[in-house]
Amino acid sequence: MSDARDVFVNRYRERTPGSRRHYEEAREHLPGGVPGNAGYRPPYPLYVDRAAGPYLWDIDGNRYIDSLIGGGPHILGHSPPAVMDAVAKQLSSGTSTIAPPATALALARRIRKHMPHMEMVRFVHTGSEAVHMAMRAARAFTGRSRIGKFEGNFHGGYDNLLISGTSFGGPEEAPRSLPEGAGIPQSVLDDTIVLPFNNTDATVALIERHASELAAVVVEAVGGTWLGGIVAGQSFLEALREVTARHGILLILDEVITGFRVAPGGSAEVTGIVPDLTALAKTIGGGFPMGAFGGRRDVMSRVVTPKRGPDDDRETIFQSGTFQSNLVSLTAGLAMLSELEQPGTYEKLDDLGSQVREGIAKIGANLGLPIQAVGQGSIFGVYFADEPPRTIRDVIASDRESAGTFYLGLLAHGVFITPYHLGFTNAAQDQAEIDELLDICQNVLTAIREG
Repeated sequence: MSDARDVFVNRYRERTPGSRRHYEEAREHLPGGVPGNAGYRPPYPLYVDRAAGPYLWDIDGNRYIDSLIGGGPHILGHSPPAVMDAVAKQLSSGTSTIAPPATALALARRIRKHMPHMEMVRFVHTGSEAVHMAMRAARAFTGRSRIGKFEGNFHGGYDNLLISGTSFGGPEEAPRSLPEGAGIPQSVLDDTIVLPFNNTDATVALIERHASELAAVVVEAVGGTWLGGIVAGQSFLEALREVTARHGILLILDEVITGFRVAPGGSAEVTGIVPDLTALAKTIGGGFPMGAFGGRRDVMSRVVTPKRGPDDDRETIFQSGTFQSNLVSLTAGLAMLSELEQPGTYEKLDDLGSQVREGIAKIGANLGLPIQAVGQGSIFGVYFADEPPRTIRDVIASDRESAGTFYLGLLAHGVFITPYHLGFTNAAQDQAEIDELLDICQNVLTAIREG
């Protein structure tokens, strides 16, 4: 294993001398040499020059199949012509206003067309903000203060979201509330009930125990950043919907990743689970910053709709921002959804995703490597384990060293994806990119097997 890793590190260094030089200067100005944690990786980050379609190019001129695709928003590939044409036209007519534009109504209608449970929608800037505002609305509506979230689910970068991700403690049936990094106050941890993902009996029991305190429970139907594509069980989600509804606890479905990716109606369409509130981002912005939250009309009307004015409401939540009417993102989102509505788009995305998952699993089986390829639709994740992982505890117990070597090998051979992260297919890919990706996986996994 160490031999294969050394080979991949050396290959990466040989291909990317420009990134290495750039890193030496960048880390003097940017913590870790990157604008955000997701961009860092050892031995040093890859610095990108440009991106187009299914590819990106680094500053040394190397081309990569982009399987991260910006963390998920570029479902049509980078800079799809229809979206770029719409944005170029919009740029000559303004970029943002506080005054509400007509495009906000148009995008809200388009979202509701595919997600009828989102009866009312508010637009925000990011997925983190969307989840945060859904939680705030739930607290205001129910009068309760605590939120239930699942161990290993990732909901963004705010204090009340960075809890019990890859950090966990206590028995699985009664997880502890732990900070995911420094700077998270104890008071925030105390307001969070941590639940065991994909453990139906324990989840129901904990919700029953804390029902009078819980304003909402938030869940990812397909685990994202920390769970890398692990899918929630159908019976687990059905039991979660039943127990929350019975106790008047709002169910928040985090569809930041899955919304308009696993299906036009997201995970709600795939599973048939109807949440009370939903958080969206990524795809709905057409590659530009955009998030949204919304759901039941009675909830949104009572605690989100202003009663008198923005400065004298006390019964409703505060939700606003300088870029609440981002004309560029709204326009890009409309163009993106129009393209996704074209016949055959989701069939292609799902077929490519299935080919990647099945292809990697087959390569692993042929080489005698214990590889689990998980995911749904155009989402895939890879684990080195004897059984498919169900929880973050399974993820941490898997062979993370081999997984890290695998992802490094992909990068060194021309596939861009960050370590341990879920991957995506996109509609700009054709069979040639999938075949090339699987050929690279074959070479990398063979090297790992021989190393």
